[in-house]
This record gives sequence, C-alpha cells and structure tokens, in this order.
Amino acid sequence: MQKFTLGTLLVLFCCFSCEREDRLLLGSWQASSVTEAGDSVRLDPAQINFDFTPDNRYTFQSTLKYKEAGTWTFNQDVLTANDTTRTNTPQRVVAVDKLTLDSLVLRMNGEAAERTVVLLRK
Repeated sequence: MQKFTLGTLLVLFCCFSCEREDRLLLGSWQASSVTEAGDSVRLDPAQINFDFTPDNRYTFQSTLKYKEAGTWTFNQDVLTANDTTRTNTPQRVVAVDKLTLDSLVLRMNGEAAERTVVLLRK
C-alpha cells in the first residue's frame, strides 16, 4: 500500500511540476507594493488589480480609476498585453521576475525609471 501511495504522489508531483508556466498567471492578482528605482511609489497598491483568464484575456485596474482589458501572452518570462478597449494603444511588454502559485513580480522600464510591481494572488 505504501508503494502505491508513494507512486501516486510522485505522479501527481510530476503533473504539477510539468504544468505550463503561463497557467500560473490565471486568476486574480492584487498589488502589495510598487517601487520605482528601488523606492516606494506613493500610491495605494491595493487599487492595482489584474485578472488573467484561460482564453488569454485580461483586465487591469489601477489608480485614478484607470481600466483596460485585452489579450495577453506569456513566453520565456516576458508578459505581453494588448489593450483592446482603445485604438492605437502600444503593446505593453513587461519582464516577469517571479511567478509562483501565490506571487507575481513584474518589472517594467518606464519613462522615468524602472518600476517593479509585486502582486499577490487574491
């Protein structure tokens, strides 16, 4: 019986460890901190939220009631988002520094300095 249980656990572990990394993005995320050039940005990070769905759609909400939605792709630690709610919006490309079951760290180069957003799964 122990061999069967151990074998079952090994198979389950392999299934979860082989899961496509982009599937870890799926769900709702809320920012816990935002830094720019290593310093905290003066805003309420709880107002920053992402939702990623299995059909590669996303919604984003930020401060000052900003909202957007569109399509996303994830490949080799790069997240690309295309806002489909407005015309002529540039494609957003951000580095994913960390992606686990409960945390997501995005790094982007802004006009002023590099910005890092730490998000936690809701």
